[in-house]
Amino acid sequence: MEVGELQISSFEQQFKKREVLHFPEGGVTVVDVAPRVLTDKTPVLLAPGWSENYNSYRKTLAVGFKKGKRVLTVGYPVRGEKILTDGEYPKEELRKAKLLLGVLEKKGIEKVDVIAHSEGAINSLIAALLKPEQFRNIVLDKPAGLIGKDSKIALTGRFIKLLLQEAIARPISLTDPTSSIRAATRTARYIVENFHRVLREMDALSSGDITEMMTKLSEQGIKFSIISGVDDPLFPVNRQIRNMRQSNRVLPIKGYYSVIGGHNELSINADQDAALAFNALDDLRNLKTPP
Repeated sequence: MEVGELQISSFEQQFKKREVLHFPEGGVTVVDVAPRVLTDKTPVLLAPGWSENYNSYRKTLAVGFKKGKRVLTVGYPVRGEKILTDGEYPKEELRKAKLLLGVLEKKGIEKVDVIAHSEGAINSLIAALLKPEQFRNIVLDKPAGLIGKDSKIALTGRFIKLLLQEAIARPISLTDPTSSIRAATRTARYIVENFHRVLREMDALSSGDITEMMTKLSEQGIKFSIISGVDDPLFPVNRQIRNMRQSNRVLPIKGYYSVIGGHNELSINADQDAALAFNALDDLRNLKTPP
């Protein structure tokens, strides 16, 4: 679908017009929205968090649409084909990275900005490492891989704490895709249908470290900002800061935003958190590169 075709219809019409693209790694569903007047010709790729999909980020996409952005996001296949890896990257994250790159190629997109939520930080950075020329600026929202050494047991405990927190914080209405019941149903279904994959993803989430990836990509000219939630039990901001301080390298970030809220504010309270993410991309775009 061309940008011109997107711009002739409303946000709701574009959001409902989903494409299924097929790759060796599986079929991926794509939502691609753009307003009539673009404030930036570079599209924004929204890399979903664990078990999330385009429905989770409907309000997030609407915020980008209102801000004059063309925004794409995906729903990953329930089951994917096996892919070979040399062990440098976790298998499931590499698969998602290749799907993201496949979407960009099929859509004819030469360069993107990225908003990566949670697990999306890992696979989108892998995608950028595979093809750095296709990426401009990246905002990591409550990213995985930035709190240092972890374990699956500790991660599971914090995830349960997150579910309890969001049982109160999420909307009640069943028509809202971010409601507690719909989110819990989506997560439970994902676990049941992808149990062995979930175990591998938990390994990646608990052992992943994105600091070296960010450093390598910064050397390619890609700029970063990070958004952290002070009430995020899954990837606590105090552990992020401690890990960054203890790291032997200085993280190449241009902006660090510590905001009130939990792990999924990007989708739940999009008017605030998603607006911040898109504004952070604008700030990175407007930064002058030193001579």
